[in-house]
Amino acid sequence: MKLSEKLLLVANWLESSENDLLVNAEGDEDCLNIVADSLVKASEMIRKGSQEISKIEPEESVITSEKLDELAAVATAFDESGDELLMKQASVLDEILLTFAAPKNSIAAAKQREDDRIEQLKKKYKDTKVKQDEMNKVSDSVKDIEKSPSYKKYRVLEAPLSQRTCPDHPGAQLARVGEHRWQCCMDHKLYDYDTGFTTMDGRKVPGGDVSEQTKIMQHENSHTVFDTRNERLGQE
Repeated sequence: MKLSEKLLLVANWLESSENDLLVNAEGDEDCLNIVADSLVKASEMIRKGSQEISKIEPEESVITSEKLDELAAVATAFDESGDELLMKQASVLDEILLTFAAPKNSIAAAKQREDDRIEQLKKKYKDTKVKQDEMNKVSDSVKDIEKSPSYKKYRVLEAPLSQRTCPDHPGAQLARVGEHRWQCCMDHKLYDYDTGFTTMDGRKVPGGDVSEQTKIMQHENSHTVFDTRNERLGQE
């Protein structure tokens, strides 16, 4: 511990309510006032001296070789004690000692080795995927899909059946100009949700209506759980 830090400890002790001098002077109010005033003045002087010393005292390492030797001795004693808990603590102390004994920048070097290993694995798996794609002719399949007429065509119910904002200009409002027909407020393009339309990027949205969903639900066997066998066979 630095000299300036030790002086601060003394100053803190002088100001503490548990100071023995204050405790002994509690029986007499006059004595207590004199002692308290003296301790405050002494604490102020010591704190001022600590500040001045901190500006000129040399920096010292908290971890010294002597302290490391002491820590190693404690770890050895814990390990030889036979107590399971102390033996675990000895392992922790050994790890700490190994950390201090490691050369400078060892952590950064280990991290760099880990990053290099990850990059190697990425390259390995990326090369494997490229080879598999070439073997499976994925690029040819993608080209065929892009040439397909349905490549930029939405499936039924995949696109919204109706909306109040423009499909080509997100956030732009649509104005209703007819039954299921809307017009963009920006470029005045018309969107007919009954017959369908084509977006600016070439995607085709098929026509549809919310009523179509009801037709899907109205299946002839949708309520067969409530029917009897004879009813389904037409015998009733």
